[in-house]
Amino acid sequence: MIDIKQVHKAFGKNQILRGIDLTVERGEVVVILGPSGSGKSTFLRCLNFLERADQGEISIDHTTVKFNQARPKDILALRRKTAMVFQQYDLFLHKTALENIMEGLVIARKQPKDQAYDTALQLLTKVGLLEKKDAYPHQLSGGQQQRVGIARALALNPEVILFDEPTSALDPELVGETLDVIKQVAQTGVTMIIVTHEMSFAYDIADRVIFMEDGVIVESGTPEEVFEQTKEERTKQFLARFSYHHS
Repeated sequence: MIDIKQVHKAFGKNQILRGIDLTVERGEVVVILGPSGSGKSTFLRCLNFLERADQGEISIDHTTVKFNQARPKDILALRRKTAMVFQQYDLFLHKTALENIMEGLVIARKQPKDQAYDTALQLLTKVGLLEKKDAYPHQLSGGQQQRVGIARALALNPEVILFDEPTSALDPELVGETLDVIKQVAQTGVTMIIVTHEMSFAYDIADRVIFMEDGVIVESGTPEEVFEQTKEERTKQFLARFSYHHS
């Protein structure tokens, strides 16, 4: 369903991505692990054109875009198939939880407001926040803001959701509630690519785990293969720093 070929990205002389290839099947959950500076988040941002890769191409369904030749209409076509959940929530501060979810439906998808309202209510219920529908972001905990961010992504009914370290800005006690919501979303069969440092979560949710370093994919396999039958010494060293358990 997603076919990514030869993604390269440099900032000045600093080569961040060095020719990444990745294919993701429909409904697959792919988790990307790796040390800070390995290029994980840059790779994710390139897929949504928040950063423009220097070369390579991406296909989602039947939409193929070359990164270095993409026109605004190509980028828009691709973004219509994707949604992104960020580290820092990126909610509109002057809008309520409900309005934050409605915004993309009304503005980008041109939905009638009453229809968008109903969809937003359903999604707030899904992420366990219906009682917070009229709350503004400053009245919500970090975990609650992130769950609104997830609901906002789901509202667009995307082909794929990209999660960029969705728990990295959260207090430790709030991480679990956000991860639980992401697991529920995964069970609905939506395709996901997730960058995370949460090892137990990665083990539990992923169909495939990728370990990245220095802008390349070092190792790829099922959670069991990567965590328990690690082939690459560098992956072993990285995983040794984390304790993880799986349920």
